[in-house]
Amino acid sequence: MKSGKVYLVGAGPGPPDLLTVKAYRLIGEADVIVYDRLVQEECVAHARKDAERIYMGKAPGRHDSRQPEINDVLARKAMAGNMVVRLKGGDSLLFSRGGEEAEYLADRGISFEFIPGVTSALGAPAAAGIPVTHRDLSSSYCVVTGHERDDTEQGTKHDWAALARIDTLAVLMGVKNLERIASLLIEHGKPPETPAALVQKAYWPGERVLFAPLAEIASRSQEEEIEPPAVLLVGNVVGIHEHLEQVHRDLKQEQGAQPGFHSGRTPGSSMLYPIHLALEGSRVLLVGGGGVAQRRVERLLQAGARIRIVSPELSSKLGELRDRGAIEHVARGFDPDDIDDVALVFAATDHTPTNRQVADEARRRGILVNVADDPIACDFTLPACVIRGSLVVSVSTNARSPGLSAALRRRLENEFGSEWAVLTRMLSDIRPDLLRLGLSPGIITERTGIVLSSEILTLIRQGQEDAALEEMTRILLQDVDSVTV
Repeated sequence: MKSGKVYLVGAGPGPPDLLTVKAYRLIGEADVIVYDRLVQEECVAHARKDAERIYMGKAPGRHDSRQPEINDVLARKAMAGNMVVRLKGGDSLLFSRGGEEAEYLADRGISFEFIPGVTSALGAPAAAGIPVTHRDLSSSYCVVTGHERDDTEQGTKHDWAALARIDTLAVLMGVKNLERIASLLIEHGKPPETPAALVQKAYWPGERVLFAPLAEIASRSQEEEIEPPAVLLVGNVVGIHEHLEQVHRDLKQEQGAQPGFHSGRTPGSSMLYPIHLALEGSRVLLVGGGGVAQRRVERLLQAGARIRIVSPELSSKLGELRDRGAIEHVARGFDPDDIDDVALVFAATDHTPTNRQVADEARRRGILVNVADDPIACDFTLPACVIRGSLVVSVSTNARSPGLSAALRRRLENEFGSEWAVLTRMLSDIRPDLLRLGLSPGIITERTGIVLSSEILTLIRQGQEDAALEEMTRILLQDVDSVTV
């Protein structure tokens, strides 16, 4: 059997949009993905459905797996003829043991390739708004590990006198030894007042940045309970952060934003904005004619969209819809001109390169696109919905676990019966009278809660809609002080 190949891939500092294009492609093509704890699950979610995913993370002080085990897994999977992606947080060669893994593979005649990624040594400063070099402040930059052996005979391997002369110093994995690192730098000539920063979990949930003089950074870190992973930055460039932040705030205010309002990324967040679109009469393009496309069409027809499907073939159900004139069918492969004059695009073929081409062409035209089974490539995802008249209860995992969304929908379908459609209609009919009372949103919400706690739903189930409406009117439209159940 021909041996496979191992790609030692840097996944960048966290979120999938900071992957390199080649890393993204390799993840989608791999037979086996071996990844560590500093790789966000959203990056791995792009893998093929049939790809084997092997978690081999090692948390500080807790070794869920050992390096020899990782080496063995990489070799065995490659020798079985697989394309293996070894996915590492940050860069594939900077303090990642990528060199050790490559040596192990080379000794066994296994082909491998390094794919660089954005290292946290650069990603963390960028997340905190700190330039690591500056013509006036820093012409040298050095990255070292702060995780050295605690061996009194061997002592430290670093030349601290040389490091103290570096304009900008980045220390990775140094939280545990922070006090020792700061003391050694000051002891070897670094001024105690040198600006320093600790960037915790850059681009992950829980991202935090602590600024303090070098002499105080260790004590402040303990007070603020900074936890690994965190990058220590030392140098005068750290001080430029305040100026850049002030300019950013000034520009925002000049553009009409409220003081203190930050319109940028939420650190580490991949949450999508929940929204219900009115698509009645809008033209929607769907590329693909199989089962996934069929499910998309059913929902789009409910919304009143005008659907054009581009696909050489259609499922029997879609064929019936075409024959009835419910959808338009273009019987060929995708052409970029198909995207002209549409409101939304859905890529739902079984061919990943085609789906990616559709997504790229849609974005080039500024049109939102959904790509089946590829949450990273999606501008929007489709929630699982329970629909009861005008009431729509949506459940979403941002396409990370469609099975969970579907299971929760089934549970909610049992909890929300047809009486909820009647209740929603009644509330809609009463709403104009309710608004005329001039009640605050808080009071309206409180009264609606009383409605839900009353016997109104039971009355509707029993077919006593008039009695239910009378009780609802009493609760919602009476004076504030007179509302009781």
